Amino acid sequence: MDGRTGEVSLKSNTNKLEQGNLKGIPASAGIAIGQALVIEPENIISPVMMIDKSYTNEEIEKLKSAIANLNEEFSEVFDRVQQESSNISAILETNLLIINDPILYKSIEDKITEGYTVESAISMEFDRQKNFFKYSKDEILRERAVELEHIKKRMLQNLRQHCFIYENARNKIVVAQSLTPTDLVNFRDVNVLAIITEVGGIASHVSILSRTFDIPAVIGVKDVAQLIKNDQTIIVDGFSGNLICNPKKSAIADFIKKRDELARHKELLGKLVKLPAETSDNKMIALRANVDRVADMQNAVMAGADGSGLVRTESLILALNHIPDEDEQLKWYKEIADIAYPAVVTIRAFDIGSDKYTEGIPHHEDNPALGFRGIRYLLSRTNLFKTQIKAVLKASVNKNLKFMLPMITNQKEVISAKSIIEECKAELRNEGIGFDKNIPIGIMIETPGAALTAHQLAPLVDFFSIGTNDLTQYTLASDRTNELVSDVYDAFHPAVLRLVKFAVDAANANNIPIGLCGELASHSAATVLLIGMGVSELSVAPSVILEMKDRIRKINYQDSLKIAESVLEMNNSSDILSVLEND
Repeated sequence: MDGRTGEVSLKSNTNKLEQGNLKGIPASAGIAIGQALVIEPENIISPVMMIDKSYTNEEIEKLKSAIANLNEEFSEVFDRVQQESSNISAILETNLLIINDPILYKSIEDKITEGYTVESAISMEFDRQKNFFKYSKDEILRERAVELEHIKKRMLQNLRQHCFIYENARNKIVVAQSLTPTDLVNFRDVNVLAIITEVGGIASHVSILSRTFDIPAVIGVKDVAQLIKNDQTIIVDGFSGNLICNPKKSAIADFIKKRDELARHKELLGKLVKLPAETSDNKMIALRANVDRVADMQNAVMAGADGSGLVRTESLILALNHIPDEDEQLKWYKEIADIAYPAVVTIRAFDIGSDKYTEGIPHHEDNPALGFRGIRYLLSRTNLFKTQIKAVLKASVNKNLKFMLPMITNQKEVISAKSIIEECKAELRNEGIGFDKNIPIGIMIETPGAALTAHQLAPLVDFFSIGTNDLTQYTLASDRTNELVSDVYDAFHPAVLRLVKFAVDAANANNIPIGLCGELASHSAATVLLIGMGVSELSVAPSVILEMKDRIRKINYQDSLKIAESVLEMNNSSDILSVLEND
């Protein structure tokens, strides 16, 4: 069920939820247990009212006063946070620009001059502006309509001299119909435990700030401000979007344990989680996570990952033991994307062969690694491929998804796949379904054929990702799962490294990002080499994100360039490892 509509389990016939569960959209990870503070929805509907024109100047003065007061409120909050994060400052700055928009002000003033009250003029003009965004197919633009509604409400509240005492929310779980960015800053400063709202999307400013401030938040819970009452005990699970109202003692004990484990984990991680993955001389590296399940993405976010560089979608097939339909896929992709937002998530198309799944594969294959798998399987089963593409496109509305094609060996495969993607876009467009029309499409560089022709493939795509596990086994004719040839399987073999360099150079020449998501990415000896070779993104298991970040921050980028240049001239992996391990 869509979390926007919410799921309600009631054990009472009253209008308030006495005991039971609610379900919303997880907007900010974390667990909170505490008493609710309900901000009752305020009726800010202003009936259209006319006045005698002799009162025009008085109404205009009210408008000026409301704008001045709002400026003072927002500026005071802006001054408090502008040193903390450019992300926070930019959000509040956007609100200040709306408040001080001369065109908006002139339009409101003109309405007053025509004989409308200041409240009517504000409501009419903000609603007119809001409608430009409200019905957009773009979810991020629809969220801007919510921002305009917030500012309108705040302006009308200012005119009516209504104000909220933020101190009342200290150590409480705030429940509201909607909140503004300034609300979030003020709530953060009084140590609010969690946020629950009826409206808002994962891309809303309130959601972004909740994650920035590390406040657990669940949004899109239908009628929550009417269902929950003040001082009710609530458990907020910002990982799943679940709310438990008036929980039993056993549930409280379970969640206290989870909350305390999370706190200990954060303490151990210390300040490293919030620090960027950049070298000692300020070269930024995108440090992302390889994801097989939703919990992986949650753990990666807690560890400070920059999203996911690889979501192995075949994991969903293996978990369900069938190829999931569009709705099953959409729910899974959307959940992972929402947890990571605004960080990017790279969804890899099903990379399946007869070693993982046999449906649609006509006969036994003696060597499935070289057989009917990856893009070959997908292009032969167009309906299955289109189902996955549409699910990914539908999940891309917040514009933080990328789509990646596996086991590419030639241009024809890329062109055919992109053609099918365009067909899916056209079909969704005709149905009026929103998606990111510019979703980046990339390919795995995991065959020697792809690496050696990377300069021909790069102009066709938006990014590369190197899969060194398969690239190594295909280059060295060494099955990575066969212990008999484990001594041959060697990702530091000069041939493998030179193929990686071919791909990196092709990507850089075509100004597209290139990542690496194989096991080599997390090898302690490889980090400095890969950065020096020009890899701009490393994607690793969530459990090693912090170790990788610590390693990256100790590397000098200029030194890594020299190390890579030297290593690429070497003729055997033992010499290469000797240099890297002694670096």
